[in-house]
Amino acid sequence: MKREDIKKAIFSQQGMILLLGVTLVALLGVFISLYYFIDPDFVHKVSAMVVTNVIVGRVPSLSLGYASGLSHFEVIVTNVYIEMIMVTFIYSAFIFSYHNILRVRFLEKFFSKSQEYREKYAYFFDKFGIVALFVFVFIPFWMTGPIVGAIIGYLIGLRHFTIIATVFIATLIAVSLWGLLLNELVELLNVMNNSLIWIALIFIILFTVAVKMRSKK
Repeated sequence: MKREDIKKAIFSQQGMILLLGVTLVALLGVFISLYYFIDPDFVHKVSAMVVTNVIVGRVPSLSLGYASGLSHFEVIVTNVYIEMIMVTFIYSAFIFSYHNILRVRFLEKFFSKSQEYREKYAYFFDKFGIVALFVFVFIPFWMTGPIVGAIIGYLIGLRHFTIIATVFIATLIAVSLWGLLLNELVELLNVMNNSLIWIALIFIILFTVAVKMRSKK
């Protein structure tokens, strides 16, 4: 890859989105490092949510946050924040890969599935555009969500920052609603028996992992 191509990619809109992701990661790292000296227990809980969201997904991460005793605001902000970090990085990687600027081999299968979804729902996306993207990110079906939605947004020709803004708003609303639902469930289980919260959390994680593994076959 030529130096001019690298420079062009860095200063492109997708390069700026990647820079946004790097900035978000840096801010999270600074926050965790500094706040650890103030409240290490809180940092451990937030870090556990971050790792759970990245590895397993949104619902187990939200459930873990509520089961750990974090507030609704803390749980929602953490999950929206980490999902937007993933969107900025993977979306940028997709654009670079799509234009043969950079190949990310371990994501190629994921990119192919995203393109399949774009083709499968072509009529829906072509007719409704931003509204279709919003609904796709918002609804809680498998292989829908902010990352796939952002990639599809590009494939249907939306502007980069329009995609990021739409995905952010849809993700914020979706995570907030999921949070309200799971928070009510955790409170109900807490009234019945505190151990039931962790049993339910383990079940949610195992179920989510099983679905993910099945989808990869």
